[in-house]
Amino acid sequence: MDTRFSRRGFLRGVVSGAAAVTVLGKSVLAMAGAAPKPTDKAIWPFYAFDNGVRTVPTVEGKVKLLKDLGYVGIECQMNHKGLPGMLEALDKHGLTLNAVYAVPFLENPPDPGLPESVKRMKGRATRIELAIRSRTFKKPSDPAGDEKGADLLRHVSDLCADTGPVVSVYPHTGFWTEKVEDGVRLARRIGRGNVGTNFNLVHWHWVKQGRPLEAVLKEAAPHLMSVTINNGQRDKRTITSLDEGDYDLVGFMRLLKKVGYTGQVGLQCWSIKEKSELHLARSMERWREIVKEALAQR
Repeated sequence: MDTRFSRRGFLRGVVSGAAAVTVLGKSVLAMAGAAPKPTDKAIWPFYAFDNGVRTVPTVEGKVKLLKDLGYVGIECQMNHKGLPGMLEALDKHGLTLNAVYAVPFLENPPDPGLPESVKRMKGRATRIELAIRSRTFKKPSDPAGDEKGADLLRHVSDLCADTGPVVSVYPHTGFWTEKVEDGVRLARRIGRGNVGTNFNLVHWHWVKQGRPLEAVLKEAAPHLMSVTINNGQRDKRTITSLDEGDYDLVGFMRLLKKVGYTGQVGLQCWSIKEKSELHLARSMERWREIVKEALAQR
């Protein structure tokens, strides 16, 4: 299997279980000119955040639960010491390490543990997600920090080179990179195919927006490496399983379809305190309904 990753794109990412190949958020089918169909398993492979398996005590148990429920993989907090064990468990069960998540400050020196961890992730369909904070540029989305932000992303991009993982900006309420537009702006500034951005639905709801969602997604689409979703109450800062809350998830997925995004989708579970086995099962059941409705002809 060819595991090279080009700076012009995330050339191959095999999503276990679905045998799906994605390229910078777009399936190979889409790149070849084939329109997405409901039967194309490469559309929206669904993984879970590690905060969704917090009630499962062992790494082996977490991975096995996700496999049994039909998730393609997991996103984890950056943990250099724990990474080898996670990769071993994922390989055993045929799942993907979809992403590792870190929250660096612009002013801090580079993470000394990152080069070794990048070596461990070489050739894998994995992203390093950076939710970037700043002590100097305290106003979220302040473009005055772009030079430092670009330097940080170039450093990680250089470590990843052409064999992966890739790098994406994670929009987070109150952080310097608060909006998906920040990730798009930085990705354009750098101009490297292994650097892109995420779209995070809950932080979209939590941050005051000045533009229509469809316009934002359309602009982000060429740089979009992952989309994360959840349900919740729009008038409160809550995160719930997909079967609870009042988010229009079908409408949101239809927008993703409209802008041509068929890549990976992650399940955010940050504030859910229920047992993992229960809420993850319900979310997967609801997810399958959402996909079916979103892909149906209108």
